[in-house]
Amino acid sequence: MRALIALIVATLLFPFAALAFPFGGQASIVLPCYNGAIYANLGAPIGGPFIWTPGTRAYSHGAPYHSGQWALGLAGAPYYCIVSIEPIIVFPGTAVIMSGSSQ
Repeated sequence: MRALIALIVATLLFPFAALAFPFGGQASIVLPCYNGAIYANLGAPIGGPFIWTPGTRAYSHGAPYHSGQWALGLAGAPYYCIVSIEPIIVFPGTAVIMSGSSQ
C-alpha cells in the first residue's frame, strides 16, 4: 500500500513533458489540401511548414486563408498535405493543435 501511495505522489510531483511547442509568424504560402487540411509556410520568429488539420482548434479568425496573415499557436506531431493527386505531390509539415490568426 505504501508503494502505491509513493508512486501516486511521485507521479503528481513531476509533470510530464509537453507534447506541443509554440509557433508563430507571417504566412508566405497558404495552400488548401485534398485531405481537408491547410498548408502554410510561416516566417520568423518561429516559422516553418505547418498544417491546419480538420481537428485543429482555431481561435480568432481561424486558420490562415491567404498569404500575409499572422498565425500564432501550438503545434505537435508531423503531418502531411496532399497538394495534388495527379501527379501526386505531398508536402510534409507539423500538425497545428490550436491557433489563432490575423485577418
